[in-house]
This record gives sequence, structure tokens and C-alpha cells, in this order.
Amino acid sequence: MQKQSNQSFLESNLLALSATNSSLASKISYAEESDQCLIKESRTGMRVPFLKKNSRAIPLHSTFDPVKEGKRFYSTFKAKGYIIILGFGAGYHILPFLEDKQISEILVIDKDYGFFKKILTSFNLTSLFLDKRVRILIDPSPDDISSHILENYIPAISGNLDILKLRSRVDMENDFFSSVTKTINDVITPLSEDFSVQSYFGKRWFINTILNLKAAEKTTTVISPVKKALIAGAGPSLEKQLPQLKEHSKDGFLISTDTAFPALLKNGIKPDLILSIDCQHITFHHFMTGIPDDIPLVLDLASPQLITRLTDNVLFFTSGHPFSLYVKKRWREFPFIDTSGGNVSHAAVSLAYSLGAKKIFLFGVDFSYPYGKSYARGTYLYPYFSSLTNRKQPLEDFFADFIFHNDETNHVTDNRSSRYVTKPMISYKKRLEKLISGLNSKVIIPEGDGEIIEIPEYKEHPESDEISSIFSAGPADFSWNHFLFSYYKDLESLPVPTESISGYMNSLTSRQKEVCITLFPAAAAIRRTCSPDTGGMEILKKTHDWTVKTVAKVIAS
Repeated sequence: MQKQSNQSFLESNLLALSATNSSLASKISYAEESDQCLIKESRTGMRVPFLKKNSRAIPLHSTFDPVKEGKRFYSTFKAKGYIIILGFGAGYHILPFLEDKQISEILVIDKDYGFFKKILTSFNLTSLFLDKRVRILIDPSPDDISSHILENYIPAISGNLDILKLRSRVDMENDFFSSVTKTINDVITPLSEDFSVQSYFGKRWFINTILNLKAAEKTTTVISPVKKALIAGAGPSLEKQLPQLKEHSKDGFLISTDTAFPALLKNGIKPDLILSIDCQHITFHHFMTGIPDDIPLVLDLASPQLITRLTDNVLFFTSGHPFSLYVKKRWREFPFIDTSGGNVSHAAVSLAYSLGAKKIFLFGVDFSYPYGKSYARGTYLYPYFSSLTNRKQPLEDFFADFIFHNDETNHVTDNRSSRYVTKPMISYKKRLEKLISGLNSKVIIPEGDGEIIEIPEYKEHPESDEISSIFSAGPADFSWNHFLFSYYKDLESLPVPTESISGYMNSLTSRQKEVCITLFPAAAAIRRTCSPDTGGMEILKKTHDWTVKTVAKVIAS
């Protein structure tokens, strides 16, 4: 009779699990049930799994009252938003979270299909498996974990991410769960950084992009392939590297970052191209002296409209912003530049590689303040701060405030230089190093005073017949206002969000998902202005309403 009951548990659990994870249900059905797991009754009559280890049987839950212990687990952590629970056990510690509507998703990670099958054979957990917020990974690889989090954790909607541990289970598989924890942290660190950026600029990216659509329809600028690219950043090292830059520019293609542009002009150097990725209006200060008509200005679609009006020689590009990618797919094929590094030097390297450059030189890329200096002379800060000085506040005060406004500014001294660095700068450097490591180009950095950028050894490749494509935009499928009205109608077709983000996204058509994803950066900005207790679905609804009104206003103008 007991055997029949256990079989009934397994069938019910697998049926419920297959509704959300048919692949896992299939693997469990074919797995051999573990003989290392024993099931015993607690003093309250509830079943408790024990795992054998070193001739001992260790309980995974309280042997007195596992239900009460599970409720205590829930009340102790008081986690909200997106939670990752390490260790499945028999689910007693997970079930209380299902009653909390502020939980956006529960990801449970454990090891051993045989152990998990034993649990499904011994406990009725259908209510857990049928909850659309619950996802389970058994014996996942680091890539499995990373992919799942990247696809399902949306900070603006999902809320905070917390890692909770079933200590009895984690202690038994310490190496496995330590590796899992490291993988999770490696994923969520850049996600957190990106969310922080989105919370400040999410709305601005969207507004700038829709305002630039009219100009973006007409752009015809084309940039031909190059073999040798020079990139001018605005770090203080640019000053001592100028002689080398001038020499290499005789046979190289010079890409100036927006910040470095006025410094180059002041030193009699005319770049072949200017790149700007900043969505803030302060970018205008870089172009106070004007832009020569024959220098292309390459701009992110999310650049301020004030900048796009400075010259007719503009080439827009799409970045990883969701609405930017939507524009690229649904309206006009713009070239892509990787701006995920968070700084213009990273984007400039991506651009140089897209142009086919086999040699890329980096000048003025310091990721630090060498000798307490912020930028190379000639950049916008010098005239800007000079205009603010008075007898009580000399120029040095403004530069010092600029450098030390970050509480985490650290002083570094070595045999090369004395410099100040911040956590964001180090993050930018690491992202650039990661980008460079994947390029089939030789990257060269002349000696400077900034942070050392680690470059992998480059292996010379023989010249090939490889043909690089030109860097330009494709034809628009229809007019910009026709596209925007179509997007507006797609926004209106989205159903009202009412359930968890995972359940809501699964209910959408592929076209609706594309539209919904365009809302996420603005949702980050809206979350920043809301109460911490505001639910993800309410944030999404607020974002949807704001986006509809914003688009309608542009259409009507």
C-alpha cells in the first residue's frame, strides 16, 4: 500500500513539474532513486528526509516539527523580490514563501537527480511545482545558472535578489554550493551595476531615442573599413602620448572620444571620427568649439537631441538598450557598437574592431586620476571650472571636488605613478580587458601613468583576404512616425500585468515580449522613485503608462 502511495506522489509531482519544466520532469522520471536518502517521521508525524554521510544519517529538517521550522526560516530572512534557495530538502522551508505575493520568483538549486526523485516519491509537492514563480535547477553547470538568472532576473521588476541556504543540505555538499554561490555572485555583480545605471538613465535613453528617430531616418553617413585605428581617450596620459599619436596618425584612422575632442583640436590634431555614447546634455560641453563638417559624428541613438543637431554628418548606432535593439529589428538596421563597458573608450574599441582594424592603439585611456589630475588639458572641465572660480574657490578646489566626490576613491602608488582610482573605474577597466581578450586584433597601449590594462599575448596571423563591411545604416522600412505609431499600438496591446513577472512574460506572444522588454530600463528609473515595498507588477504598470503617454506626446507634436 505504501509503495502505491509513493508511486502516486511521484506521478502527481512529475505531472505538476512538467507544466513549468518538462525537461527536468523527464530527467527525474528516468533517474535511479537514491539509496542514500532515508525517510523518517518527525515527532509531529511529518516525514523528514535523512541523507547518509560517513555512516551517519543526517536530517535535512527538524526531527520535531519541520513545518514550524520552515515557517521560522521564512520569518527569519524576510526576503522579498527574487530569492535563490540553495538546497531543496523536502520543501518545508520553501512552501511559506509561496504565500508571499511580494516574492517575484523562487529559484531552487540542488544536486543529485536520484535524491530529488526520492523526494518526489515521498512527498506531495504539487502546490510548489504548480506555482509559476518556482524554478528548479538540479546539478546545474555554471552556464546553466548564469543563463537562467540573466533570462529571468530583471532587477527593476523582480526586486532585490537574496540567496538563502538550507544549512543542513549546503554543509553536506559544501564544494558544490560554494561553486554555485560564486557563479551567482559573478552574474549579479554586473547586473547590479547595470541596474544602477538604468535607474538614472533608463527614462532618458528612451526619450532621447524617440526624439532622434526623425533625424535617424535621414542619416546617410558611411565609414569605410580601416586597418589601423587610433583611439584617443581624455585621460591625463594623453598629454605625454601626443607625439606618438601624431606619428601614428599619418597612416592610421583616428577615433576621438567626445571628451578628448577639444584637447585634440587644441593641439592641432584633427580626428577622422568622433564617438559619443553619453545620454546627458553635459556632452554638449565637448563640442562648444563646433564640429568641422567633414568629421563624422557617431552617436548612440540615445544621445541628446541637442548633440544630434550640431552637424548633418551624423551616423547613429544601436547599443544594447532594449528599445534601441527594437528599433534596429523593427524599423531600420543601424550598425551596432558594444557599449556594455559603460565608458566611451570601450565603445571606441568595439567600433574600431567593427571597422576591421587589425591594429588598435589606445591613447589617454587611464581609468584613474594620475597624480591627482582628472583629464588632459584642453578637455571641457578646464574652461567649465574656470568659469566658476572666484577668490574663495580657486580652480584647484573644483578639480579636487571632482576627484574626491566619490567616497571610495583610493590612492595607489607604484614604480610607475601615483594615482587615484575608484571602484567604477576598475570595473570599466576589467570590462575593457574582457572585450580585448575576445578580439582578433593587436591592441597596443603606449606607456602612460594610468592603470595598467592587461592585454593577452597576440599571435600574428598572416594577411587574409577577409573583407570588412562598411559601417553604415540600412534603408528604413517606412517613415519614422509610422514606426512610432506602430510601436504605440503594440504598447496598447500589452495585457495589464497582474501576476509574477515570469508568469506574465510566459503569457505574452513573442511580439508582445519584445515590446515589454523595451520597458525595463525605464522601469529601473521609475523603481528608484517608488517606495521599496512597491511590487514589480505595479512598477511595470507605472512604466507602461508612462511610456504610452511619452510616445503619444511625440506622435502628437
